[in-house]
Amino acid sequence: MLENFDENLIQESEMFIIGHKIFVRLKDIPMYLSKKTRDSIRNRYSHSIEVGMSTEYILNNVSKQLGNDVNLNFFKIAKIIGLIHDIGHTAFSHDGELILDAMLQEASASLGTTIRFNANINNFRRISKYGLFDLLPDNIKKYATASLVKRKKDLKQYPEYLHLKNDLRYAIKLEEKYLATKGITLHNTTQKTILCQAMDLADENRYRVTDIIDALNIYSKQKLIKILLECIKSDVTIRDMQQFVSLAYKCNDGKILKTPDTKIKELLILLLNQDSNAKTEFQNIMNSISIAFNRNIFLDIDGKLKSKDKNLEQLRNDFHSIAAKYLWGSQKIQKIKEPFKHYFTYVANYFINEDFDINIMDSRTYKKALIQLRKEHLDETHFTREKLLLMRNFLGGLTNLKVIELYKKIKKNERR
Repeated sequence: MLENFDENLIQESEMFIIGHKIFVRLKDIPMYLSKKTRDSIRNRYSHSIEVGMSTEYILNNVSKQLGNDVNLNFFKIAKIIGLIHDIGHTAFSHDGELILDAMLQEASASLGTTIRFNANINNFRRISKYGLFDLLPDNIKKYATASLVKRKKDLKQYPEYLHLKNDLRYAIKLEEKYLATKGITLHNTTQKTILCQAMDLADENRYRVTDIIDALNIYSKQKLIKILLECIKSDVTIRDMQQFVSLAYKCNDGKILKTPDTKIKELLILLLNQDSNAKTEFQNIMNSISIAFNRNIFLDIDGKLKSKDKNLEQLRNDFHSIAAKYLWGSQKIQKIKEPFKHYFTYVANYFINEDFDINIMDSRTYKKALIQLRKEHLDETHFTREKLLLMRNFLGGLTNLKVIELYKKIKKNERR
C-alpha cells in the first residue's frame, strides 16, 4: 500500500531541520529559570531532541506489541515530528505565548474576528516559511503536517490552515489502511494520527520527569524530599518497574542497590539523601522512569494510545501534580519569572499597541512588509488587522535574548 520512497531524503530532511537557524534558535528559549543563575541548562532545543527520540521509541515499542511485522513509523518520520513539535514557540515559552495571545485578542477585539497566537498552530507557519518539510515527498509531507495537529479545533484560530482538516482525515485513514494490511482493524476516534499521539505522549513524559529534575534548580534537596513525600501516592516498586526498565544505581560505597520491593518514592528520596552525586543519580533514575513511561503504552481498537499499567500511570500523574503545584503555579516560581515576563510584556505592548519606531525592528523582512502595508492606503480596520498579523508573526519568532535586546533599544529610544 505504501509506495517505496528514498529513506535518504528522510535523513537529509532530519539533518536539514536540526541544522536550520529556526531550530537552533530554540537553544535560546530556556525551559525554566533558576533562582540562583536565572538560567537553565535545559531549553526548547534539548527538549525537542528528547521528544524526537522518544516519539520514535514509543512507535517502535507499540509496533513490536502488534506483531505481524507492523511498523507504525512506516515513513521513518517519527523523530522529525518530535523534533519539530515546538518550532512555533516564541520567547519565554508558554509565558510568552499566553502574554502575546492575550494582548492580540484585546487589540483585535473590535475587528470582528479575533486574532490569536497559538504556538502549536504557529508550527505550520514556520514550517512553511522556512521550507522545513520541502525535502519530503508530497504524500509524506502531507502525513507529517497532519501529524502535528494536536487539537483540530485550534485550527479555527488560524483560518489559513483550516485545510489541514482534510490532510488530517487523509492521514488517519492512511494509518487505518496500513494496519488493515497487517490484519489489524481499528477505527480512530481521537481526531489525531497515531504518530501525533506518540509525539504528544513523548512530550508529556519528558515533562513529567524533567519538571521534577528542574525542581532541583529551584528548591533544596530537603524541600524536594518533602514535596515527594507529600505528593507521590503511587506504591509502584522497583519490582513493578522491572517489566519496563531496569533500575539500579551506585551508592556512596560503590555498591549497587537493587531491592525489588523498594518503592520508587523511597528510592528517589534515598538518592536525594546521599552526600555526593545525589543530583546526578536522581536525574539518571528519573530518565530511566521516563523510558518506563514510554513503554507503558499500547494501541487500543479505538485508535488511541493508552497506558497499560495503572500503578505506573499513577506515578506519572503524581509527577504531573508536583509540577502543577510547585513549578507552574507556585508563587515562588512566579516571583522568579516575573522580571523576565516583564521584558516580553513591554516589548509586545510596544509593537502591538503603540506607534512604534520601525527602525527598532532588526528584521528586514518585517520592515519591508510593514512599509509596503503603509503604502497600500487601506481602511483603518483592514490596516489594523494586517498590521497585527505582521506583529504576531514577528513577535512569535523571537527568543529570550532578542526580546531583552529589543527592550533595551526601546528604553534607549524613549530616553532621547
